[in-house]
This record gives sequence, structure tokens and C-alpha cells, in this order.
Amino acid sequence: MARTAPFDELPLPARRAGEKAGAWLDRELRGMIQTGQLKPGERVPASRRLGQQHGLARGTVTEVFAQLSAEGYLESRAGSGTRVARRLPEHFFLPARVMPSREPVRRAAPLSRRGGALIQSPFLRAFLGARPRAFRAYQPAVEDFPVELWARLGARRMRQVSREMLLQGEELGYLPLREAVAAHLGATPGVICQPEQVMIVSGTQQALDLVSRLLLTSGDAVWMEDPGYAGATAIFRAAEARIVPVPVDEQGLQVSVGRKRALRARMAYVTPANKFPLGMTLSLERRLQLLEWSRQTGAWIFEDDYDSEFRFVGRPLAALQGLDPSGGVIFSCSFNKMLFPTLRLGAVVLPVALFDSARAARSLLDRHPPLLDQLVLCDFITEGHFGRHLRKMRQIYAERLATLTAAVESLQGRLTLGRCDTGLQTTAWLGDGSDAQVLAEALAKQGIEAVPLSNYALRWPLIHGMHLGFGAVSNRELKRGVEVMRAVLKMTFAT
Repeated sequence: MARTAPFDELPLPARRAGEKAGAWLDRELRGMIQTGQLKPGERVPASRRLGQQHGLARGTVTEVFAQLSAEGYLESRAGSGTRVARRLPEHFFLPARVMPSREPVRRAAPLSRRGGALIQSPFLRAFLGARPRAFRAYQPAVEDFPVELWARLGARRMRQVSREMLLQGEELGYLPLREAVAAHLGATPGVICQPEQVMIVSGTQQALDLVSRLLLTSGDAVWMEDPGYAGATAIFRAAEARIVPVPVDEQGLQVSVGRKRALRARMAYVTPANKFPLGMTLSLERRLQLLEWSRQTGAWIFEDDYDSEFRFVGRPLAALQGLDPSGGVIFSCSFNKMLFPTLRLGAVVLPVALFDSARAARSLLDRHPPLLDQLVLCDFITEGHFGRHLRKMRQIYAERLATLTAAVESLQGRLTLGRCDTGLQTTAWLGDGSDAQVLAEALAKQGIEAVPLSNYALRWPLIHGMHLGFGAVSNRELKRGVEVMRAVLKMTFAT
């Protein structure tokens, strides 16, 4: 094979002001190779000659040659000198200015069975905007959150950060926060626990995911309230559990039906304080029936207490967990609903039998929760701000519910609200038996949000009902929303 002629001299542009010699030479040689000015197999000047030509130390040149050789741009052989590599690096080494223009490769990405289930998420949606509109559900009133106070608490904690704190991380979460949460849960919803049983999580979804990984084997039956929380259903399906729809009535979950459909179910998911999405509470009789079933069969109960702190009539109801003598109830709560959605902090109270297993699993999955937000939340609770905020928000939400109720009464029976004693949203029923999905789609075109209850149904169709949120929506916007609904009802369901 004929040898290519060497470059005796290599003309290069002048260095930029302040540019280091090595960086300049590397950039220019690399560019000449990438643009084809130096072709594969061509010899480049020897390091001594190139250094003399451009006033560079030989060591600087040899360092640049060594770097380009390591990246696959140059190659050196005894008796052959230094040449441009005959096979240059792949395209991902090229800078953007010379990368070939082409369509991105669309590679097939087959998912596992669990992956296929996980992508059936009920939470995929576009950003809804900072100013809630009627009738956005599931969100707290962030505009009434004491953000300046939260910022001061955060700034104080940041000033106290030490290098030792940067190394801290507990699988269960920051101990003083767990102590504060245990004290609060014991005083308000009547949860019976020690701080050692409390695990800080990012919210209900992480608690559900951890519990399903620990306790469910493919094919295990899980009782699900019907209609019920789609986020829980999706997690259990991803765990390949067999979903057993259990209907509800005015007393809540019909335990007798669940026993008939799957007596030996591994778990039951319930929202006893505020049945999602219909709003009733699980009666004491049904609570005792559910606990007796758990005791007899060894089944677990996952109690999701997602918003019982916002009860407008009397005190929050006692937790199911506090009535359980057998240690079969897993209690979960979320500060994301109580404070603000992006906080991503909640707590799960673990039965003693699950404590060591859950701690070990957490250490594998995500090690431990981030520390700073835990520190701020701990101060927010222990200094009394949390309790004051909850009392303030109960009053605000009660006023907004009253505003919505009064406005809906003007619709003269075309739409009626269900009873609502707790929470951030209420049920609404179309009085003429019309399809709520049709109404929700028509409202969406007018910039109004409403969620058909059929979205939460497993077997029960519920085509005449919908969810209307009021917690995050101002009184003025609630009134405007009802006026828009009046017009939409008239246009969509004209008689």
C-alpha cells in the first residue's frame, strides 16, 4: 500500500486572545480531521516539527497527540509516524456544527409486563396552570399557603446546614419529623403508633408501590372500592394483582360482597374517612366487619387517609388503624394535599410485623428521602404553624363549598350536589339522567374542568355523576363556573 505524503507544514489560524496553547491545537487538529481537511491515513507533522512551526513546546504537542489518539482520531505506529486514524470515531464524538443531519433513530422499545402496566398511568396530563379554574379537583388552595413563612423556615435551616448533615440519611426519614408526625396522627385521626413505625415517603403512590412490592405476588386478589381511586388500581395492576371490585353503598365498602367475591384476598384498599370519589364515610359496623375479615384471613388493609384533616362537620373521624388490635392495617397520609402538591412528602404507618422488611426494601429502592424539606416540615409542625394552617384552610374550604352549593341551587335541579363533609371536591349528579362524560367534554371546550365519576368505576357505571372541585378555586371563579355550566347544560341537553 502506498504511503500518503506527510504534511511538512500545517497552517493553522492564530490563537484566540487568552486561549491556552494545548486547547488551541487540540481544537484546530480535531476540526481539520472532522471536516476532512486531514483525511484518514494522512500523516501529520512530527511533534517536534509542528512545535517549532507554531512556537509550541514539544510536550504540549505530544499531550494533544496522545489525547486525540486516545479518542480515536490519530494513530501512531513505529516507522510510520503519526497519522489520521483510518476509522474515525462514531458520529457521537462529533461537535454539533458538523454532525450529519438525519432523522433520529426510532428503535423499538418492547416493555416488560410490569412496564406495560406502569405506563397506564392516570396522572399523565399537561401542566394545568398556576391559577386554578372551575372546577379543578384534588388540589389545595396554594394561594392561601404561608409561603413567606415556609421560605423563612427553609432559609433558617439552610444557615444551619453542616457537612455532617450532608451525610445524613435514614431509610425511614428524619427522626424528629417522624416523632412530630406520630404525635399529630395520634392526636387528630387517632392513629396508634410509635415514631419507629412511621416512614416518610413522597406520598401515597410511593407508599402503595412499596407495600405492593413487599406483600403482593402475581395473581393475588386485592379488594378495590368500586368506584375507587385509579392511582391505587394502577399500582396493584402493575404488581400483577387480581383486582376485585367491591361495591359501596351509603355505609361504604360492602364487606359481605368482598367476602363472597374473594374471601382469601391478600389485601383491601379503602378510604374510610372520606370514600373516594363519592364522599361517604365507612360506618363503624363495616369497619368492624373489615377488621374481622383481616384478622380471620391474615389479609392486609391499606387505609388511605388522603384528606380527612379537612372535615367541616365535627372532628376528623378516628382512623381504622386505631381500631385494629391485630396489626393488619397500613395507614397512609399525604402532606401534598394538606400543604402544596410539589412538596412530595407523606407518611406511612407500618405494622410492627412489616417494619424491618419495609426498611430494608426502602434502602434498596431509593435509600432515603431528601433531608431539607423534611427539616422544614418538621419545624412547620412542631412550631404550631401546621395546626394553624389546617384550621384556617378548613374555614376557607367550608366557605367555598357553601358558595358552590348556593350557586348550584340556581340550576333548579338540572344538577345537584351530593353531601360533602370533608375534602376538596364534591360529587354532582345530573338531574335529568344525562351523560356526565358528554357534559364534561362540553365544559372543557369552555375552559371548565369536571371529572366524570365513570373514570373511577370498575363495574359500576355511574354515568350521571361527576366530580367538582372547590378547594383550590376562588369564590368568584366558582360562581363564574356555575354560570358557564348553566349555558352549557342548556346547549348540550336542550329539551
